[in-house]
Amino acid sequence: MAQFDEFPTPLLVTSPLPTPYQSLRIGTFSVGPSQPNVVSVLPHSSPNWVSSGLRGQTVGGELPTIDIVYPGSTVKSFDLQSLYFGCAVYSQVTASGAIGCTVQVTGKKAGTGATVGPELINFAPANSVAGTGVSLQSPMAFASFSDLKGLSSVTFQIVLATLPAAQQQSTVFFIDDVVHTNHE
Repeated sequence: MAQFDEFPTPLLVTSPLPTPYQSLRIGTFSVGPSQPNVVSVLPHSSPNWVSSGLRGQTVGGELPTIDIVYPGSTVKSFDLQSLYFGCAVYSQVTASGAIGCTVQVTGKKAGTGATVGPELINFAPANSVAGTGVSLQSPMAFASFSDLKGLSSVTFQIVLATLPAAQQQSTVFFIDDVVHTNHE
């Protein structure tokens, strides 16, 4: 299970995730710390989660990707079984409020490149401030996948966020406790 908790992270700063991590390239993601009363999406296992949107785009730009395509990879395919996830609106300092989102998860089969999915997963933050759809802090949601097997890559795309369309570029996507099986 990829928990991302062994990386030291300075307060309020994200760092690029080393590649490969557990024999996977987890592209456009950064590892960051959870800080009480600061980060709005709490990691499932403390202290860290990984996020995309601080460096990569989650809507309309480069999609967050997990893959086995990097120099020296010995992995022939992988299965994505489950993960914890959440979304937040980004400010210049940190994520500043958990927001609802629908994320499209799409796999590519190793060898053929055939598309697997997409599957849609939904995050609804707990304890939303009345009338805003924003939560000051929220636990992550759990998603499991039965069909994402034998993959060379999987992408995540936010297809709906509870923000006006003009602000959706500011959505940050978080994951933690990614359960996967690598086939070498």
